[in-house]
Amino acid sequence: MTDLSLAQAQRVVLLLAGTVKGYSLYPEAHPAIAQPLREVCTILEQILRGRNDVRLGIHDGVLFLEQHLFFTPTASVDELAGILTAREIRAVTFLRGLVPDELAALVALLSRRELTGGSLAAELARRGGAHVALELEDLRQEEAEEFDPSATYRQAITAVSALFEDIENGRIPSTKMLHGVVDRVADLTIREPSTLLGLAMIKDYDNYTFFHSVNVGILAMALGAAFGMGKEELRELGMAGFLHDVGKTRVAKKILNKPGKLSPEEFEVMKRHAEDGARIIDEMEGISSGVARAVLGHHLGFDRTGYPGWAKELPFGRSCEIIAVADCYDAITTLRVYKPPLTPREAVEMIRGLAGTQLNPDLVETFTGMMGRYPVGTLVRLDTNEIAVVFRPPPPGGERPMVKVVKDGLGRVLPSPVVKDLAREEGVGIVAVVDPGLAAVEVSRYLE
Repeated sequence: MTDLSLAQAQRVVLLLAGTVKGYSLYPEAHPAIAQPLREVCTILEQILRGRNDVRLGIHDGVLFLEQHLFFTPTASVDELAGILTAREIRAVTFLRGLVPDELAALVALLSRRELTGGSLAAELARRGGAHVALELEDLRQEEAEEFDPSATYRQAITAVSALFEDIENGRIPSTKMLHGVVDRVADLTIREPSTLLGLAMIKDYDNYTFFHSVNVGILAMALGAAFGMGKEELRELGMAGFLHDVGKTRVAKKILNKPGKLSPEEFEVMKRHAEDGARIIDEMEGISSGVARAVLGHHLGFDRTGYPGWAKELPFGRSCEIIAVADCYDAITTLRVYKPPLTPREAVEMIRGLAGTQLNPDLVETFTGMMGRYPVGTLVRLDTNEIAVVFRPPPPGGERPMVKVVKDGLGRVLPSPVVKDLAREEGVGIVAVVDPGLAAVEVSRYLE
């Protein structure tokens, strides 16, 4: 891992404070703005090659950048701390994949005194700052993200990646951010589960473990809500989903990232992640024993023929079986080096075929009903010859989902997708499911 040196941290703080101030004096393209931002981005990109994120913020009144605490403030430290405080920002997390335009958008918004808290976060999200996550002061953060599923999803990725990194490096992780994210996802799930189903189809091959963990948590909570679970049960279910693969932090990277089938010996090592995950969770503060139990048994299978074999006689609650369904669905719809992904519709059919053996048949019935005939993320052809992405399921009992039309009847990509609620559209229906690869459509970009 590449560590941020003190000199680099001091330089980043100096340049960020200066560029925020400079926005009131110079246009964005002026060298006094553009050059410092390029230098900051170069430093951050260098550090992010060896880690998933870099965090800047204020803790107990002290500005920090990663491990460096600025107890003796300089003018630039005071300025940057003052800016963050005035904008009601507790921390900024820069994620791997950060590009200069995202950094420029953040600095430009920080320079606007009228933008604070939720409004600043919403504007950053609107500008597409996918690799910059803001942690706001608690009250404003809850208000801002309560109605912003995309922001909540990004916060979940940040929280999970930071927690996994802490564990990999032998640090005791804080679960405060994760608890906050789980609460927000639970609220969104209760209010409108279908909002999050689209986000759970977002994939990132380079960060598979983190995106998979968050997607499993979201799918599990949606299934739990469809099965009639209350908020407290959903919170525990979401925590188990987010942490179900935390034991993989104990698996050697050469096994975890192997671009092919594991050998029998390697598979035995991989299988230990369920037990290791349960042990890790048992040592974490503020996580219930029910979460650890769900993680321990999520690969046992409904027929108890999975692993760990020694645990097959233990009593496991419904949470364990829900995680198994969510884990299976996300895994088979994700591209891996050794296998192509199934389409959402193909995946639902495969899930249906596992009912009664690997998966609980009652949960499978609820899950397939929740996903509908055309699950979220399915690419379809309308009878107008338009190509569309399903991004909301139909009303209960219906078969006509809400879609985003992405290509017109002549096959031309639309500059902006057109939303159509097929349950309300007269004379427009789905005639076929389309292969995204053959149609050259990146489905996930239309699901946020």
